[in-house]
Amino acid sequence: MCGTPFRRIAGGEMFKATARADMKRVVISQKLTTLKAALHVAAKCAGLASYVTLVFLLTQKNLADQAAQETKAIQESQETLERVKAHRRTQQATFVSKIIRLHTSPKEDVRGLAEIIVSESEKANFDPLFVAAVIRSESMFKNRAISSRGAKGLMQLMPATGKYISERENIALKKSDDLHDPAINVRIGIAYLKYLEAKFHGNRERVLLAYNWGPANVALSMKGAATPPSQSVQYAKKILAAHSQWEDEFTQLARTTEIASSLSMLG
Repeated sequence: MCGTPFRRIAGGEMFKATARADMKRVVISQKLTTLKAALHVAAKCAGLASYVTLVFLLTQKNLADQAAQETKAIQESQETLERVKAHRRTQQATFVSKIIRLHTSPKEDVRGLAEIIVSESEKANFDPLFVAAVIRSESMFKNRAISSRGAKGLMQLMPATGKYISERENIALKKSDDLHDPAINVRIGIAYLKYLEAKFHGNRERVLLAYNWGPANVALSMKGAATPPSQSVQYAKKILAAHSQWEDEFTQLARTTEIASSLSMLG
Protein backbone atom coordinates (compact mmCIF):
# COMPACT_ATOMS: atom_id res chain seq x y z
CA MET A 1 0.00 0.00 0.00
CA CYS A 2 2.90 2.28 0.67
CA GLY A 3 4.11 2.22 -2.89
CA THR A 4 0.81 2.74 -4.54
CA PRO A 5 0.47 6.51 -3.97
CA PHE A 6 4.08 7.00 -4.99
CA ARG A 7 3.52 5.13 -8.23
CA ARG A 8 0.42 7.16 -8.83
CA ILE A 9 2.30 10.36 -8.16
CA ALA A 10 5.28 9.20 -10.19
CA GLY A 11 2.99 8.12 -12.98
CA GLY A 12 1.27 11.50 -12.85
CA GLU A 13 4.55 13.33 -12.93
CA MET A 14 5.76 11.16 -15.77
CA PHE A 15 2.57 11.89 -17.68
CA LYS A 16 3.05 15.56 -17.08
CA ALA A 17 6.68 15.34 -18.14
CA THR A 18 5.70 13.40 -21.22
CA ALA A 19 2.99 15.93 -21.99
CA ARG A 20 5.47 18.78 -21.55
CA ALA A 21 7.95 17.01 -23.82
CA ASP A 22 5.22 16.49 -26.38
CA MET A 23 4.27 20.15 -26.12
CA LYS A 24 7.88 21.16 -26.62
CA ARG A 25 8.11 18.91 -29.65
CA VAL A 26 4.94 20.49 -31.05
CA VAL A 27 6.27 23.98 -30.38
CA ILE A 28 9.64 23.10 -31.92
CA SER A 29 7.84 21.52 -34.88
CA GLN A 30 5.70 24.63 -35.28
CA LYS A 31 8.75 26.84 -35.07
CA LEU A 32 10.53 24.69 -37.64
CA THR A 33 7.49 24.91 -39.92
CA THR A 34 7.34 28.66 -39.46
CA LEU A 35 11.07 28.92 -40.08
CA LYS A 36 10.78 26.79 -43.21
CA ALA A 37 7.91 28.95 -44.43
CA ALA A 38 9.91 32.07 -43.68
CA LEU A 39 12.91 30.65 -45.49
CA HIS A 40 10.72 29.71 -48.44
CA VAL A 41 9.27 33.24 -48.58
CA ALA A 42 12.77 34.68 -48.24
CA ALA A 43 13.95 32.46 -51.06
CA LYS A 44 11.04 33.59 -53.19
CA CYS A 45 11.76 37.24 -52.35
CA ALA A 46 15.41 36.72 -53.12
CA GLY A 47 14.43 35.18 -56.45
CA LEU A 48 12.04 38.06 -57.17
CA ALA A 49 14.69 40.60 -56.23
CA SER A 50 17.14 38.86 -58.50
CA TYR A 51 14.56 38.89 -61.29
CA VAL A 52 13.78 42.58 -60.75
CA THR A 53 17.49 43.37 -60.68
CA LEU A 54 18.01 41.41 -63.89
CA VAL A 55 15.11 43.21 -65.60
CA PHE A 56 16.44 46.55 -64.38
CA LEU A 57 19.93 45.80 -65.67
CA LEU A 58 18.60 44.62 -69.03
CA THR A 59 16.39 47.72 -69.28
CA GLN A 60 19.34 49.94 -68.47
CA LYS A 61 21.42 48.16 -71.11
CA ASN A 62 18.65 48.51 -73.69
CA LEU A 63 18.28 52.19 -72.87
CA ALA A 64 22.06 52.65 -73.09
CA ASP A 65 22.14 50.83 -76.44
CA GLN A 66 19.22 52.91 -77.71
CA ALA A 67 20.89 56.13 -76.55
CA ALA A 68 24.12 55.07 -78.24
CA GLN A 69 22.25 54.33 -81.47
CA GLU A 70 20.43 57.67 -81.29
CA THR A 71 23.71 59.48 -80.63
CA LYS A 72 25.31 57.70 -83.56
CA ALA A 73 22.34 58.58 -85.80
CA ILE A 74 22.54 62.23 -84.73
CA GLN A 75 26.28 62.30 -85.39
CA GLU A 76 25.78 60.72 -88.80
CA SER A 77 23.02 63.25 -89.59
CA GLN A 78 25.27 66.10 -88.51
CA GLU A 79 28.12 64.74 -90.59
CA THR A 80 25.80 64.41 -93.59
CA LEU A 81 24.53 67.95 -93.04
CA GLU A 82 28.09 69.26 -92.83
CA ARG A 83 28.98 67.47 -96.07
CA VAL A 84 25.91 68.97 -97.76
CA LYS A 85 26.81 72.44 -96.45
CA ALA A 86 30.42 72.06 -97.58
CA HIS A 87 29.28 70.94 -101.03
CA ARG A 88 26.89 73.88 -101.28
CA ARG A 89 29.63 76.29 -100.13
CA THR A 90 31.89 74.97 -102.86
CA GLN A 91 29.14 75.39 -105.46
CA GLN A 92 28.37 78.93 -104.29
CA ALA A 93 32.04 79.93 -104.20
CA THR A 94 32.53 78.58 -107.74
CA PHE A 95 29.46 80.44 -108.96
CA VAL A 96 30.44 83.72 -107.25
CA SER A 97 33.99 83.33 -108.61
CA LYS A 98 32.59 83.36 -112.14
CA ILE A 99 30.67 86.55 -111.41
CA ILE A 100 33.74 88.26 -109.92
CA ARG A 101 35.95 87.16 -112.80
CA LEU A 102 33.72 89.08 -115.23
CA HIS A 103 34.52 92.35 -113.43
CA THR A 104 38.13 92.03 -112.25
CA SER A 105 41.58 91.51 -113.67
CA PRO A 106 43.04 87.99 -113.90
CA LYS A 107 45.60 88.92 -111.23
CA GLU A 108 42.98 89.28 -108.51
CA ASP A 109 42.47 86.47 -106.00
CA VAL A 110 39.00 85.72 -107.31
CA ARG A 111 38.49 82.43 -105.50
CA GLY A 112 39.69 83.84 -102.19
CA LEU A 113 37.24 86.74 -102.41
CA ALA A 114 34.39 84.45 -103.42
CA GLU A 115 35.07 82.21 -100.44
CA ILE A 116 35.05 85.23 -98.09
CA ILE A 117 31.66 86.34 -99.44
CA VAL A 118 30.19 82.84 -99.11
CA SER A 119 31.76 82.16 -95.69
CA GLU A 120 30.70 85.48 -94.13
CA SER A 121 27.20 85.10 -95.56
CA GLU A 122 26.86 81.61 -94.14
CA LYS A 123 28.01 82.76 -90.68
CA ALA A 124 25.35 85.48 -90.75
CA ASN A 125 22.71 83.19 -92.31
CA PHE A 126 22.47 85.56 -95.28
CA ASP A 127 22.21 85.11 -99.05
CA PRO A 128 25.72 85.30 -100.62
CA LEU A 129 24.30 86.04 -104.08
CA PHE A 130 22.52 89.11 -102.70
CA VAL A 131 25.78 90.23 -101.08
CA ALA A 132 27.64 89.69 -104.37
CA ALA A 133 25.01 91.76 -106.21
CA VAL A 134 25.45 94.64 -103.74
CA ILE A 135 29.27 94.46 -103.99
CA ARG A 136 29.21 94.46 -107.78
CA SER A 137 27.05 97.58 -107.80
CA GLU A 138 29.05 99.32 -105.06
CA SER A 139 32.68 98.63 -105.98
CA MET A 140 32.91 96.12 -108.84
CA PHE A 141 34.67 93.81 -106.36
CA LYS A 142 37.56 96.24 -105.72
CA ASN A 143 38.52 96.13 -102.04
CA ARG A 144 40.63 99.32 -102.29
CA ALA A 145 37.73 101.33 -103.71
CA ILE A 146 36.93 104.66 -102.04
CA SER A 147 34.19 107.06 -103.08
CA SER A 148 34.28 110.85 -103.31
CA ARG A 149 32.25 110.92 -100.09
CA GLY A 150 34.69 108.63 -98.27
CA ALA A 151 32.87 105.28 -98.46
CA LYS A 152 35.40 102.45 -98.32
CA GLY A 153 35.97 98.93 -99.49
CA LEU A 154 33.98 96.26 -101.27
CA MET A 155 30.60 97.29 -99.86
CA GLN A 156 31.43 101.02 -99.79
CA LEU A 157 30.81 101.60 -96.12
CA MET A 158 31.06 105.07 -94.66
CA PRO A 159 33.45 105.12 -91.65
CA ALA A 160 30.66 106.35 -89.36
CA THR A 161 28.37 103.51 -90.50
CA GLY A 162 31.18 100.98 -90.10
CA LYS A 163 31.88 102.22 -86.58
CA TYR A 164 28.21 102.18 -85.57
CA ILE A 165 27.51 98.68 -86.91
CA SER A 166 30.77 97.20 -85.63
CA GLU A 167 30.05 98.47 -82.12
CA ARG A 168 26.41 97.41 -82.31
CA GLU A 169 27.26 93.90 -83.51
CA ASN A 170 30.53 93.54 -81.57
CA ILE A 171 32.65 93.25 -84.73
CA ALA A 172 36.33 94.16 -84.40
CA LEU A 173 37.15 97.38 -86.27
CA LYS A 174 40.23 99.17 -84.95
CA LYS A 175 40.37 101.95 -87.55
CA SER A 176 38.42 103.06 -90.61
CA ASP A 177 41.15 101.85 -92.99
CA ASP A 178 40.34 98.31 -91.83
CA LEU A 179 37.24 98.66 -93.99
CA HIS A 180 39.54 97.89 -96.92
CA ASP A 181 40.07 94.42 -95.48
CA PRO A 182 37.70 92.19 -97.52
CA ALA A 183 36.60 89.95 -94.64
CA ILE A 184 35.95 92.85 -92.24
CA ASN A 185 34.17 94.92 -94.88
CA VAL A 186 31.90 92.08 -95.97
CA ARG A 187 31.18 91.11 -92.35
CA ILE A 188 30.13 94.63 -91.41
CA GLY A 189 28.33 95.15 -94.73
CA ILE A 190 26.21 92.04 -94.19
CA ALA A 191 25.47 93.14 -90.62
CA TYR A 192 24.33 96.52 -91.99
CA LEU A 193 22.07 94.87 -94.58
CA LYS A 194 20.54 92.71 -91.85
CA TYR A 195 20.06 95.80 -89.69
CA LEU A 196 18.20 97.48 -92.56
CA GLU A 197 16.15 94.34 -93.22
CA ALA A 198 14.97 94.36 -89.62
CA LYS A 199 14.23 98.09 -89.82
CA PHE A 200 12.21 97.80 -93.03
CA HIS A 201 10.59 94.42 -92.27
CA GLY A 202 12.42 92.44 -94.95
CA ASN A 203 11.42 94.71 -97.85
CA ARG A 204 14.58 94.45 -99.94
CA GLU A 205 13.73 97.31 -102.26
CA ARG A 206 13.54 99.64 -99.26
CA VAL A 207 16.66 98.01 -97.80
CA LEU A 208 18.61 98.86 -100.96
CA LEU A 209 17.16 102.35 -101.15
CA ALA A 210 18.27 102.86 -97.54
CA TYR A 211 21.73 101.45 -98.28
CA ASN A 212 22.15 103.95 -101.11
CA TRP A 213 20.05 106.93 -100.05
CA GLY A 214 20.05 106.56 -96.27
CA PRO A 215 17.56 104.93 -93.87
CA ALA A 216 16.31 108.27 -92.51
CA ASN A 217 15.38 109.40 -96.03
CA VAL A 218 13.55 106.14 -96.73
CA ALA A 219 11.63 106.52 -93.47
CA LEU A 220 10.58 110.01 -94.58
CA SER A 221 9.54 108.73 -98.02
CA MET A 222 7.34 106.12 -96.36
CA LYS A 223 5.49 108.98 -94.66
CA GLY A 224 5.19 110.87 -97.97
CA ALA A 225 7.65 113.54 -96.81
CA ALA A 226 10.31 112.73 -99.41
CA THR A 227 10.68 111.14 -102.85
CA PRO A 228 13.48 108.68 -103.61
CA PRO A 229 15.83 109.99 -106.32
CA SER A 230 15.70 108.09 -109.62
CA GLN A 231 19.37 107.10 -109.24
CA SER A 232 18.62 105.29 -105.97
CA VAL A 233 15.52 103.65 -107.44
CA GLN A 234 17.54 102.37 -110.42
CA TYR A 235 20.30 101.23 -108.06
CA ALA A 236 17.82 99.07 -106.12
CA LYS A 237 16.17 97.67 -109.26
CA LYS A 238 19.52 96.77 -110.85
CA ILE A 239 20.66 94.83 -107.76
CA LEU A 240 17.33 93.02 -107.38
CA ALA A 241 17.34 92.06 -111.08
CA ALA A 242 20.92 90.75 -110.91
CA HIS A 243 20.15 88.80 -107.74
CA SER A 244 17.04 87.24 -109.26
CA GLN A 245 18.95 86.24 -112.40
CA TRP A 246 21.88 84.75 -110.46
CA GLU A 247 19.55 82.92 -108.09
CA ASP A 248 17.78 81.24 -111.04
CA GLU A 249 21.11 80.36 -112.69
CA PHE A 250 22.57 78.95 -109.49
CA THR A 251 19.44 76.89 -108.76
CA GLN A 252 19.58 75.44 -112.26
CA LEU A 253 23.32 74.75 -111.92
CA ALA A 254 22.88 73.06 -108.54
CA ARG A 255 20.04 70.93 -109.90
CA THR A 256 22.09 69.90 -112.95
CA THR A 257 25.07 69.02 -110.74
CA GLU A 258 22.80 66.99 -108.46
CA ILE A 259 21.39 65.02 -111.39
CA ALA A 260 24.88 64.41 -112.81
CA SER A 261 26.10 63.22 -109.40
CA SER A 262 23.13 60.85 -109.04
CA LEU A 263 23.72 59.42 -112.51
CA SER A 264 27.42 58.83 -111.80
CA MET A 265 26.51 56.97 -108.60
CA LEU A 266 24.18 54.74 -110.60
CA GLY A 267 27.12 53.91 -112.89
